Amino acid sequence: MDESSMFVSPEADKVPWAVPALYGLAPFRNNAALADEVDDRLMPWIERVGIFPGRHDKVRAMGFGRFAMLCHTDTDEPDRLLLAAQCFAALFAVDDYYCDDERTGSEPRMVGPRLSLALAALEPVYLSARFRPALEQALSGDPVLVALRAYLRRVETFATAAQVARVRHEIIAMFVTMTAEAAWRIEGLTPALWEYLAQRQVNSFLPCLSLIDIIGGYELPANEYSAPEVRRVTALAASATIIANDLFSALKEQQAGIGDFNLPLLLIQEQGCSPAQAMAQSAAVHDDIMHLYEAAERAVLPHASQLLQRYLRGLKSWLAGNVEWHRSSGRYQV
Repeated sequence: MDESSMFVSPEADKVPWAVPALYGLAPFRNNAALADEVDDRLMPWIERVGIFPGRHDKVRAMGFGRFAMLCHTDTDEPDRLLLAAQCFAALFAVDDYYCDDERTGSEPRMVGPRLSLALAALEPVYLSARFRPALEQALSGDPVLVALRAYLRRVETFATAAQVARVRHEIIAMFVTMTAEAAWRIEGLTPALWEYLAQRQVNSFLPCLSLIDIIGGYELPANEYSAPEVRRVTALAASATIIANDLFSALKEQQAGIGDFNLPLLLIQEQGCSPAQAMAQSAAVHDDIMHLYEAAERAVLPHASQLLQRYLRGLKSWLAGNVEWHRSSGRYQV
């Protein structure tokens, strides 16, 4: 990467769970005023749909508007960036209330049924008149489902039908892996490292990456988006984003009641190493994935259309913004 740099935590030699230096890009943009504008638009939406009740100050400190500003640098339109911030808010709500945080009501045995119902918030279910009221009551009575449905409706205002279908597909695939992780918890299973990394490629920020061209105001054709060589670049980028998440969330996930599947903890369980060693090894996994991503991107670029070149730069911007957001977001401060 011509613009590569190493992101270093100043506490790396003091705190066992400190994030080591990560190989990556410096952010393409850091516009605090634009980030604040997006957050100013996001917070009323969060209040309307009802997610994160009583936690609005903490949600504001998470900086979802800043996340959108850092990652989607091919637009400076707050309304388009708001779509990304709504994606973050809705999907983190799924994670917190359904999957990971027992303090907010998540129950491993209910993950499958809840995510199954969530499918009806992503795409209309066509029932006869007799059954529609009960379904509507269920969808309107759960703030997480209200948020998901409201988010998809906003996607539809910016995207083509093919793009909307892509967004749905990436979310549904993530739901499958979330259900698998719940089963690991229920059965007391510890996945092998390869198994965890395979599911983490899908249980990642992939649903958020699917917005790159939508927010940018163009459409990468479905055949290009799904071409194996392009999919490889996207999947590697998704893996890198979520391994970074594992590193930055490792300390927070030591708290009681929060799900305990992340790469550093699995390394500790498998190898009996110290937290600092596990963090260093996890950082090395991240960097290996980044180098694979770079190689995959180089293989695609010489033959890439102008739209694909724009999409690939959007991926690169996302990778840079993702690390920067994780470094400073209130979501991971303990």
